[in-house]
Amino acid sequence: MAKIYTIGYSGKTKEQLLEVLDAVGIRLLIDVRLWRQSRFVPWASGANLAVALGERYHHVPEFAPTKELLSGYKDGAVDWAEYECVYNGLLKERQVQKLFSADKLDSICFFCAEKTSDKCHRRMAAEYMAQHFHGIEIIHV
Repeated sequence: MAKIYTIGYSGKTKEQLLEVLDAVGIRLLIDVRLWRQSRFVPWASGANLAVALGERYHHVPEFAPTKELLSGYKDGAVDWAEYECVYNGLLKERQVQKLFSADKLDSICFFCAEKTSDKCHRRMAAEYMAQHFHGIEIIHV
C-alpha cells in the first residue's frame, strides 16, 4: 500500500522537520504553498528547503489555493466549508492527479505551514490524490 504523508512546519525547527522526513522515509517533499517564502521562519522558504533537501524538494503550485481563495479565508469572507468546496474544485479543474503516476506516489509528503492538517489544504490534496489512485494510505506527521 502506497503512503502519502502530510506535514506542516509551524512549531518545528528545521532539524525536527528533517528528522521526521528521514524517519518515515520521505522520498519527495511536495511544497503546496502559494508563496514559498517565509519571512518569520527563513529556513522554511522554498530556496532554503531546496538546498537542504536537494532533489527531494519540489514546489508544485498546481496544488496551491488561489490568492483570492486564501485571502478570502484569512479575511473571514470564506468559511472552511466553502474553502474546501472551492479548493477541491480547483484540484479537479487543474487535473492534479495527472501530475503523478501511481508508482510515484509512495512516500511523497505534501508540505505547507499549518501546524495541523484538519483545516489545511495539504490534507485535501492528499485526499484528492487518494480518491484517484487505489491503495493509498494518508499519514499526517
